[in-house]
Amino acid sequence: MTQTERIVRAKEAIEAHKAVYYKEGGYDRADFWDYAEIFEIIDDMYQITGDPDYRAQIEEMYQFVLRTYKETWEYNPYNDDIMWLVIALTRATLLTGERKYVETAKVNYDLTFARAWDEEFLGGGLFWRVENQCKNSCVNCPGAIAACLLAKALDDESYYDKAKAIIAWQNKVLTDTSNGHVSDCINLEGKYNHWTSTYNQGTYVGANCLLYAHTGEDEYRQNAEKAASFAMNEMYQGGIMNNEEGGNDLPGFKGIMARWIRLFALSFDKPEYMDWLRKNADSAWANQNSKGLMNTQLGLPTEEKEYDVFTCSAAVSVCVNAI
Repeated sequence: MTQTERIVRAKEAIEAHKAVYYKEGGYDRADFWDYAEIFEIIDDMYQITGDPDYRAQIEEMYQFVLRTYKETWEYNPYNDDIMWLVIALTRATLLTGERKYVETAKVNYDLTFARAWDEEFLGGGLFWRVENQCKNSCVNCPGAIAACLLAKALDDESYYDKAKAIIAWQNKVLTDTSNGHVSDCINLEGKYNHWTSTYNQGTYVGANCLLYAHTGEDEYRQNAEKAASFAMNEMYQGGIMNNEEGGNDLPGFKGIMARWIRLFALSFDKPEYMDWLRKNADSAWANQNSKGLMNTQLGLPTEEKEYDVFTCSAAVSVCVNAI
């Protein structure tokens, strides 16, 4: 399949998803962080294609954010939710040059970092929720990505310092840097959940890619490479991502990883990772249903039934990031 054909396929995947779920900037039944991740798919497509239709949708989705979530999001108890939307909006500024997106993002990153960063328990790291009961990779890795993007968009080195501190803590507590395995969380009793997931692997890869791009320090490149290899070779043996079907949030995770695996592959000239993404995109596309929707189990036929919006976003992201 040619690059042009992959772009056409990705556009068709986005349009099929929009036809079922999208209306006036919103995605039906997408909660706060689901929406942020679907927003990122549109960021991805605009970044890859430069198509003005996706630039227009970025603005439309931003206006939906202001109408629905308001300008500040301290009411949301999930610190990770806020980090995801900060990433989407900061990327929008980096892609378009429009400052209002990052201005909203900065306010919300700052308030979230202030309430989530803690040095008393294990010397650092971000708490997952406002109750401060556990520290999770799903807030720390996106928190580091968000900080790197803000640093670039605002030309403010202090955000890189935050990203470095977060990843240093992540490496010490929640990542096996010998093989790239990213654990899920640790609670206040010191109990670990060593379960690994696509989105945690992916955001750890992404944070390290961005830190390497800024610092040139080889430790970050090695971190990214080990975590990407763990995802592709240990979790999936280079095959089809055919899991994560259970639960409300889990089905959307691999769409997040796809974005950061693409960045890794292109940053370090690792074509085998693009080949892997394209193999998965081919499988998802071959398994779409009559509406053009694709389930998160990329190796199984998509049934003719109602699916959650986030569930069907993962394969769209895979198709876009396989371009």
